[in-house]
Amino acid sequence: MFFFSKLAGQTVRDASGRSAGRLQDLAAAVRTPYPVVTALVVRRGRRQLMVPWSVVSSFEESGTLLRVPARELEDRPLEAGEILLSGQVLDKQIVDTEGHKIIRVNDIQLTRVGRELRVVAVDVSSGAILRRIGLAKVTGRLAKPTKPTLIDWRNVDPRLSDADSVKLTVPRTDLSLLHPADIADLAHELSPEERAAVFDALEDEVAADAVEEMHPSFQASLIQELSDEKARDLLSNMDPDDAADLLADLPPERAERLIAMMAADDAEDVRELLAYPEHSAGGIMTTEFAFVGPELTAGEAIERVREQEPEVETIYYVYVVDKAERLHGVFSLRDLITAPPGRKVRDFMTANPISVAPTATEEEVTGAIAKYNLLALPVVDDDGVLHGIITVDDAIDLVLPLAWKKRLPRILH
Repeated sequence: MFFFSKLAGQTVRDASGRSAGRLQDLAAAVRTPYPVVTALVVRRGRRQLMVPWSVVSSFEESGTLLRVPARELEDRPLEAGEILLSGQVLDKQIVDTEGHKIIRVNDIQLTRVGRELRVVAVDVSSGAILRRIGLAKVTGRLAKPTKPTLIDWRNVDPRLSDADSVKLTVPRTDLSLLHPADIADLAHELSPEERAAVFDALEDEVAADAVEEMHPSFQASLIQELSDEKARDLLSNMDPDDAADLLADLPPERAERLIAMMAADDAEDVRELLAYPEHSAGGIMTTEFAFVGPELTAGEAIERVREQEPEVETIYYVYVVDKAERLHGVFSLRDLITAPPGRKVRDFMTANPISVAPTATEEEVTGAIAKYNLLALPVVDDDGVLHGIITVDDAIDLVLPLAWKKRLPRILH
């Protein structure tokens, strides 16, 4: 038995053992109840060739061997009655005719019958997704390892699928290379145990970025499934405002335990944010922002911003504060790089920037950002002390549903 996910990308070698390219797809004739593989789609550099099954000498998960030299390979078109397994079946919304329901194909099972290779079933399980992205071993760490959910090909009708309904939610690549939003989409489809196992296998920074993209209803559930140590590492790598929002949704005992395990600086930031009402400016802001003193030169300010960059959420704006952390001005990154290196910050900053109090409402926050076309809004108390900033993407969270937010460019990341 073969799963297509284990075959895609394998090396195809010619009769002399030299690489002829990599397997990209399989063509199969659907004239029989179980389609027969009729050709390989092999990618050679920028070229793509349809190689007939008749020239295949050996076909294994470890690689494919051809009977002919690579120079003799010729392309042919897809013939009538043939389908491409990856291009036309994998990730498709198709019809399970026995169950009378729409399903999505996460993998395809094939088997040898003599010299032939036939399609026998589709796998619709979440475990198939893990297999495809190279995390099949994760399932072995689950209390109840995920088994394939196979639907016999005879009960599948790919002709009933809608070409416009293709949903490529999980690229066939290593999970750590996916965009955090794609990992979040994957996590939404897994069981709580599978979700925890996947995030436990991710590096902390990748996991933190993916959690920030998840729907809030899944975030707390995920943290509850993780060990205290993994949960602490994940929270420590999240933006403080996102970490505080997540902790607020946990049982108080668990939240306090995790905060106590965090580094002192991270814990202090989170505690400050949790002290504000959830829907106030103080509860929305992040405490990670770029700042410099007014006496620095532009050249010195550039060096200071470079030092801060790994720890701040955005550097489109740099805030000017004195030793008491009172806000005096702001300038953009453009202002900074166009200023003469020796010019003082106080001479090119914008004084008295638009700001809101920590107690400002969500409506006041979004109104100010929209009215003044800001990418970030400082949060300042009655004494003029800068406590944090609210970025435009956080403001978008307040006014747009999550599904619509994901359609917008991530301009601040």
